[in-house]
Amino acid sequence: MTAAHLEDLVRQIGSLRGVGWGVAVPGEGELYPAEAAAIARARPERRAEFAAGRLAARRAMAQLGLADAAIPMGADRAPVWPKGLVGSISHAEGVCLGVVARDADYRSLGIDLEGDDPLAEDLITEICLPEELGLLPAGARAARAKRLFSAKEAAYKAHYPLAGKVFGFHGLRVDLGQGCARFTDHPEVASIPPESRWDLPLRQVVGNGLILSLSAVPAGIS
Repeated sequence: MTAAHLEDLVRQIGSLRGVGWGVAVPGEGELYPAEAAAIARARPERRAEFAAGRLAARRAMAQLGLADAAIPMGADRAPVWPKGLVGSISHAEGVCLGVVARDADYRSLGIDLEGDDPLAEDLITEICLPEELGLLPAGARAARAKRLFSAKEAAYKAHYPLAGKVFGFHGLRVDLGQGCARFTDHPEVASIPPESRWDLPLRQVVGNGLILSLSAVPAGIS
């Protein structure tokens, strides 16, 4: 997979006011000291992927006219964004993507990249709710389940910085037609207060062997 393939997918997902995108591939990018310290013990392949992800995020920042800055890793392994910014990083199939916005415009962003191949059969029921399974076409069940997986990953990554709670895949019901992920009453989300169970907007595009999912939570959500 090439950077051009991913850039084409970014164009397809459509522009969002105040959101910057950046693309990079492993082998590109230098790390700030705080970033390098977080990944010092990782395998060379992981360090290269990490550096490319940070470079993609800085390219997204530059798209918004912002200066380069370190993006360290928090204790929970999530990126720690510079003050005033929100963002997300993802990688798959040898390409990395970063997305950034000002927190005055968005409360949170979540992106997910996946290869557009079928989900392993033994994982489908772990990812999909029974009612979601009932809507999957029989001839493409595993492939469509992979797309639901990507959508839930993006929605989770957007919600986690807001509530700081880990939850499972059955905690969200995805409707890609309506562009939304909604919380269920599953026990997996019992730790999330009802007032924090916002509907999470979703966009997803598929092409060039990739699935790209985005959840951009606007600043005014409550």
